[in-house]
Amino acid sequence: MRVLTLNLQHAAPARTAVDAGGPAGATTLDRAAEEIAATGADVVLLQEVDRNLRRSGGLDQAATLAQRLGMAHRFAANIAGTRVGVPLPARVSTPARGYGVALLTRLPVATWHVMRLRGGGPRRRTGRPAWSPLGWTWDPTRVLLAAVLRTGAGPVSVGVTHLSVRPDVARRQLTAAAGALLTLPGPHLLGGDLNLDAAAVASSEVVADGRLAPLAAGLTFTNARPRTQLDHLLASGLVATGPAVVHHLSVSDHAGLSVDVHRS
Repeated sequence: MRVLTLNLQHAAPARTAVDAGGPAGATTLDRAAEEIAATGADVVLLQEVDRNLRRSGGLDQAATLAQRLGMAHRFAANIAGTRVGVPLPARVSTPARGYGVALLTRLPVATWHVMRLRGGGPRRRTGRPAWSPLGWTWDPTRVLLAAVLRTGAGPVSVGVTHLSVRPDVARRQLTAAAGALLTLPGPHLLGGDLNLDAAAVASSEVVADGRLAPLAAGLTFTNARPRTQLDHLLASGLVATGPAVVHHLSVSDHAGLSVDVHRS
């Protein structure tokens, strides 16, 4: 089974693309579909996916990619559109408009699961007055989307998430996401943009205590000038059958990361 994780960045053109700086839309999404297909992935874990948002051409990106790739899919939002530029938390997993994660798969799905991951909430900006809206940042709720896949050797549970940009919050969310995924039938694989580098993931609670182990190493951020790994594939009961592959696509500021796995 080949698994690919990719922070799609709503299919915005990469800095190295011929249309760098241009808008996302049907053309960039079609191009992304072709490039994802070329990776040969059986399971695709996507983050920063738009659903019917103006900035990306009003497309349901997960559904469009799944159709192009001939895969089953599910989308789960953590942000439901915006109001006057302010992100609104998603109250349901698939709002009419939203932003979140998606899981696409060629394998049959037994069950789907969604779990909210509490964000960091408000935080003061240094050097800004507390009475000003510009004096605060908001760290939103995140989401874990998981599928129990049917394979010839039994069920495998796969999850995708996109964690907080605050390292302390991301570590907490990683522990919560792993704990939830590990309650599903195993083996288990958790992937996505964890907003933690390789050293931070290695020292995290779930890796340090052996619940999950990193499967794939590669510099994924930025796509144009890779200098660190923010995108990870962690597993229990699965091993990599070869080295990971970094995919520099013509969309996103992240590179994709794929690896072939089988049961340990």
